[in-house]
Amino acid sequence: MPEETQNPESAKPVLYFRYAGLTNTGMIREHNEDAYKLPMDADAGTLASKGYLYVLADGMGGHQKGEVASAVTIETVNSEYYTAVTPFEGQDPVEAISEALSNAIEKANSQVLNATEGGGTTVVAAVLYDDSLVAMNVGDSRAYLLRDNQLRQLSKDHSLVRRLVEMGKISEEEALTHPRRNVLYQALGQGSDVEIHISSETLQAGDVVILCSDGLWGEVTEPEIKQVLQQSSSPFEAARQLIDKANASGGADNITAIIVYVFNHKPAPSNPDLDDTHPSLPAVRLS
Repeated sequence: MPEETQNPESAKPVLYFRYAGLTNTGMIREHNEDAYKLPMDADAGTLASKGYLYVLADGMGGHQKGEVASAVTIETVNSEYYTAVTPFEGQDPVEAISEALSNAIEKANSQVLNATEGGGTTVVAAVLYDDSLVAMNVGDSRAYLLRDNQLRQLSKDHSLVRRLVEMGKISEEEALTHPRRNVLYQALGQGSDVEIHISSETLQAGDVVILCSDGLWGEVTEPEIKQVLQQSSSPFEAARQLIDKANASGGADNITAIIVYVFNHKPAPSNPDLDDTHPSLPAVRLS
């Protein structure tokens, strides 16, 4: 566990990120084509100077093409981001993160095109650094922010039904049960150009960030997601409960969730059996 780093000159509190990720095949599918990556492979110094990157991908294409596409995506986005981005001293972190992460996703698109023929994947990724959050997505895997009892979607669904809602052709309620709600018009591995949706937020203590595949948000309502995030004792427990709820609702697809709790103090130790896998790490403020 890295040592806590403090900056007494900073007027803002140091933020701590306690996080976990889980994936499950679901009740119907034979294989899990989802994949995710947490920022635990990087050393503490890299995380402190370049941010905490979380990546989730929901593969598609069958015959293992989806599994390959999602695996290639999470590894490429992770390696490309940490290779390209430089420590944020003297520059706007949101701008630097946005450039490095969007380039990493574009590189992943090229890699998926090369690695699979006809395979594809969604991707949703978030970088947390200091009090900055940058989230990006292609497809319909989602990023949410829970703050002040409000669960707000940060990502944009690149799906047919979302376009129909935006055009006023169908209502939000009709979109939930539309027969073509899983049809995407953007995904990695489906062409040389991708439309990357980008959003940024200023973090504060008490925030909860969740990245998830449609196997979760398609089965569990947003009020239920909010309730679990608010009542769970840890991000690992929240992820487990949400996956259980998705399976109880039918589990028609693979289910994956990454959950990050934001604190302004060092959080209490979680289950010792999970500490090595789901560490609590400080966000170091640079002077």
